Amino acid sequence: MNKNYTPDAEERSELPWLIFTLDEKAYAVNSRFVNGIEMKPGNITPIPDSPDIYCGLVERRGEVYPLLNMRKVFYFPSVDDETEKFVNMIEQRKNDHIRWIETFERCYNTKEKFNLAVDPHKCAFGIWYDQFSKGTHSITFHIKKIEEPHKLLHETAALIINAMNKGEEKKAEILFKKLKNEYYPRVIAVLDEVKSVYRSTYRETVVVLADEEQKLGLLVDEVLAVDKVEPVVGGGTMNLLLQSRFFEKVVRNDKIDKEILVVDEEELLKLSEVNA
Repeated sequence: MNKNYTPDAEERSELPWLIFTLDEKAYAVNSRFVNGIEMKPGNITPIPDSPDIYCGLVERRGEVYPLLNMRKVFYFPSVDDETEKFVNMIEQRKNDHIRWIETFERCYNTKEKFNLAVDPHKCAFGIWYDQFSKGTHSITFHIKKIEEPHKLLHETAALIINAMNKGEEKKAEILFKKLKNEYYPRVIAVLDEVKSVYRSTYRETVVVLADEEQKLGLLVDEVLAVDKVEPVVGGGTMNLLLQSRFFEKVVRNDKIDKEILVVDEEELLKLSEVNA
């Protein structure tokens, strides 16, 4: 490869791009810089007194190069921080439902008015879930398991209240047993499962970039595809991010339902020289 050679815009557009994610956002690097893709190695040698954007040094095929933590480079929370935040939020939603069922049972037994949400879209979890389920999260498949029991939990509560108001106590009793012994345990079980699954969701990947003189590993969340892209006129919704020296333009891919930021590979490769 001639290190002074730079493809023109038309030629680069014909090359495939490696598309990866960080913090649920998509990025792309041109395939001419990609030297390899591999799982995060277990053996990473710390670099004393280096900036925290570096995970350390890794060895691959007899060569040693620095590994960049791309979340740190782009000022995103770490995977550990994000996981803890998500797990704590799910635990809060679990506690919300524990209090919800306790309050409903008390009102059922004492004939008090139940003032908490019976609409599954209006409780704290429902409001969060309706937004979360529209995203492209890898955990969405698992958390969708809660949709049916959560809906049945709330809708059954409404049926119980209606039956009690009509004096249909036997019907209310049958429905209450299903609510407490079937739907509620399923909701709690799925929430506990989601916490466990989320912890194992991130299997970070290393994308190795190289040119004639430099080599660098990028620690990313996930590689989505190696495919062609096309520009988004005007920069799309991420236009402001183009002010960063690391980004060149915004593009799209037919198979990925989100805008993609093109990374300036040459700017990243400058970070292959670690200034401790």
